[in-house]
Amino acid sequence: MEPVPLCSGEVILTLEEPSLAMSVNWDRCPASSFVVPDAMSLAAVRSHAGGRPVGMMIHADGWNPEEDIGAEWPSERLIGRFKNIVSRATHAKADFVYIRMRQNLHVLRAAVLAVTDQSGLGILVEMPVDEDGRTGDGSSALAVMGIMQRIGVAGIILTGEPEDVDDVIEELAPYANIALGVSAQPHELDKMQHLESVEFYHTSDWECVRRIWERAPESTGRNEPEADEDYILAPVGAHTHFVDATIDISDPIDLEDNFGENLLELEDQWSGAWKLEISTPYDVHLLAENQYMLERPVCLEAENPELLEEALRVFDGIALYDGTWELDEDMFDYFRQHYGLVAL
Repeated sequence: MEPVPLCSGEVILTLEEPSLAMSVNWDRCPASSFVVPDAMSLAAVRSHAGGRPVGMMIHADGWNPEEDIGAEWPSERLIGRFKNIVSRATHAKADFVYIRMRQNLHVLRAAVLAVTDQSGLGILVEMPVDEDGRTGDGSSALAVMGIMQRIGVAGIILTGEPEDVDDVIEELAPYANIALGVSAQPHELDKMQHLESVEFYHTSDWECVRRIWERAPESTGRNEPEADEDYILAPVGAHTHFVDATIDISDPIDLEDNFGENLLELEDQWSGAWKLEISTPYDVHLLAENQYMLERPVCLEAENPELLEEALRVFDGIALYDGTWELDEDMFDYFRQHYGLVAL
């Protein structure tokens, strides 16, 4: 995947409406890159950008639970919708895509998969956070970042109240293998103490670009994770989990054999991770339908690579592979790069 064409401490300017391009003083604007709202605006802004990268906005929304009852999660309808948007960005030669988290982790992950399915474009994700370090759907910001950085996202930009964003920067930075950024106005930077871990800044007001650029502290460069490398961040949905190679994994759990009741019983039994057996397409459906009940790390066992991919596609988390069934090295590398599969 191509790297996101940004440098440390630089500013991204989003033109929320195509007409705003007419108000930008392109000679004075020191933004390092630009984001436009649609594919049709790419060529116009690129003609003024002086060789600076121009990306396209994608809003991660559009999931209707009533329409998707019984469908795979992420549904192919939803991924297909995002693929259509991505194809327009690719055709118009966008340099990267900027995805805004608008609904929940499920929809955000679907949008990312649509990009990685069919393009080599760099991906930035804008993620709102609150005072509890959670996104709008209640997901842990650390869990969302842990998933995003394993499935091809190159950077996350945090939005919210300055004090809340500052706390989340402090929480995420030790575990970030991707760039962290903030969306902020110049006066809000004074309320943040942990900007040394921030590599770029985002604004939608071109007049703020220079003031942000002048007031932002110098970045320390690429994030160097401080966390213990023996432990792997492997979230399951909204929940943050850390695992190591010696984690105790349960015996295979048959999803078709009262899956929900089995999980309730297993909660009282010690095992660091649950191994879910994927043997049929119906197992994939059950995984998608019941994954909200999963509160421990998950190992997916599927000797059929096609079924394994279907399970990885619907699983809103980072799955483990414990090597107890044979998986071709090339196939594993594909699953690792595309879905974040972790080998123990």
